[in-house]
Parts: sequence; C-alpha cells; structure tokens
Amino acid sequence: MIDSLFNDGGIWFSVPAIIGTLYFFVQIVLGGIGGDAGLDVDVDLDFDGDIGAGDAPGVEFGILSMQTLSAFFMGSGWMGFASLRLLDVGMTGAVIIALASGLFFGWMIMRIMRSMLRLQNSGNVSIADTIGLRGEVYIQIPPAGEGSGRVKVVVDTSQREFNAVQTGREPIASHTSVSVTDANTTTNTLTVESA
Repeated sequence: MIDSLFNDGGIWFSVPAIIGTLYFFVQIVLGGIGGDAGLDVDVDLDFDGDIGAGDAPGVEFGILSMQTLSAFFMGSGWMGFASLRLLDVGMTGAVIIALASGLFFGWMIMRIMRSMLRLQNSGNVSIADTIGLRGEVYIQIPPAGEGSGRVKVVVDTSQREFNAVQTGREPIASHTSVSVTDANTTTNTLTVESA
C-alpha cells in the first residue's frame, strides 16, 4: 500500500498531497485550540475600489495564502494520484486532472474564506467604536513605519479582526494585550499600544 504512493510516478502526486493535507490538518487543530501558526506570505487584495457583486469594502484575502496553497496541493495531489492509479489516463491525463482539481480546490477555499471575511466585516459596527477597547495581537505588529499586523478586538459582543499599526519602536508580539488609541476609517486600520 505505502509502496504505491511512491512507485511508478505516484511520488509526483503523493508528496504534494501529503504536505498539503498535513498543513491543512495542523491549521484545523491549531485553530480549534486557539493556536496561531502560519507564514505571512499572503498577497493581499483590497476591495475598496470598485465594488462588484459579492465584494465587500475592507475585505482582504490573499490569493496565494497558505490555506489556498495547501488546498491546491491537497486537491491536486490526491486527485492526480487517484487518476493515475484508478483511471486509464496515463501520466499526462493524471497531470491535467490534478491541475484542474487543484485549481478548483484552491478557488473553493478562497471563496469560502472571502465569504467568512465578508460576514465578519458585515453589520453596523464602525471601526471608530474600537477606540479605547482592549484587544489581542493576532499577527505581530512591527515597529512604527515598518508595516502592519493584525489584532482581535471584541466590539458589541462580536470578535473582529483589524489591521493594526503602532507608534512604538519595538514590535508587539502575538498574543500580547493591547489597547486601541486611534482608528483610521479610510484604511480600516487601528493604532494600538501595549496594554
């Protein structure tokens, strides 16, 4: 059984499938226990320009996020492997099926994540309502002028995530308690300081 994963071309599909599946399950487990693991390699899309059907202002989601890439590798790997072993399509056919499946799985995860972010950003909560509230750093906030991180803030009993910057010279690490000192409604970004 294990030999079939790595023999006769199976390695080209099984290795990406195993890596994608392991990362996917690590994310699920860490998400379930409140953990925070990931690489900040997202390419952010900002939808505050022309809003088409289904787009929400201030929603950001990376097309090349680790979740999308893991879904691509998991979907393409397992479907390519199954096509190679169970269908009489040969290596070329299995590669075509794998690529199509990977693109579908990546697109599906991206749509799900965008929908979840739209739900999170919907409602009548104004970013200005966060001023004076306490929150927790979700993604490390670099020193002033060196970029932004992310914070979780509870507003009207709903937990929200916002981009955050600071005015200090030292980074604020993940899981640090912070207080919101200002909110920029144009960029949807909070200014925070360690609480």
